[in-house]
Amino acid sequence: MHSAKLSNGKVVTALEYDELVHGVRLFCMDMTCGVPILHIPKSDDVTAHFRTSGRGESIHKPTCGFAKQLTFQETVEKVSEYQVSLRENGVREFVVRLNLKSIDPDYEAREVSREPNEKDKRDKPELDSKALKESKPTPASISSLKSVKKLFTSTEPDLLASIILSVNGKRIPISQLIKSTPDAHETLWNNNALDLPYFIHGKVQKVIKLTKVWYINFEVINQCNFTLVVFEKHFKHFTFQEDDLVGKEILAYGYLRKNSFKPERPVTEMLIKSNKYIEFI
Repeated sequence: MHSAKLSNGKVVTALEYDELVHGVRLFCMDMTCGVPILHIPKSDDVTAHFRTSGRGESIHKPTCGFAKQLTFQETVEKVSEYQVSLRENGVREFVVRLNLKSIDPDYEAREVSREPNEKDKRDKPELDSKALKESKPTPASISSLKSVKKLFTSTEPDLLASIILSVNGKRIPISQLIKSTPDAHETLWNNNALDLPYFIHGKVQKVIKLTKVWYINFEVINQCNFTLVVFEKHFKHFTFQEDDLVGKEILAYGYLRKNSFKPERPVTEMLIKSNKYIEFI
């Protein structure tokens, strides 16, 4: 863990913790847990962090986000919960630039003339968990779906909760842009969706291939219908077959849009253009 709750209810990070200032009574920040924990100072081998002793009362409760390896869905839920707590306590946030234009086969990058050895100052390193743990101030970016998947499968939820995405001139907590298919569906049809691309995750139920369009349908949960759409012009960039997709948990990226062709069965659609718009989780 990289955040802990103090006896006064405030949250402190492992890097800023000072025993003389914050006291010695530390607790797990998860609202369903709250067990006593210890501070481990930074050393040559590890970054500063908090942990339980593994004895007596200092053992995470089963519902805690730090008690076990979380599924993708569990991680998203805990990040959303922790993000509120960290923001309320003024814990440092990290602004990360989100730019996935390179995965779009229709996108043409603007060429910029420069000397061969000139380093482009606009280039930003890909974000990783190490940078978060060490609180490196250098700007970072996310430019692929694979990076998002890696973050959510290898980074502690309290660190993920410190990420604010900068996308299209707006700064949004990362938890607001990653949703399960039913959550995304309800957000859109309740007119609460942002005019920004979302990351959605769920299990594929079936694939329908027509001459000019393919539909990738997710499992229907709580009567929420969600479909990925691939048009003919992008077939050459999308090479996954039905057997590759059906029954698989995937993460997809794109804008949400309504399909009200059948009013009694509203469908949320997301247009995708290539294999890079999907990651298996």
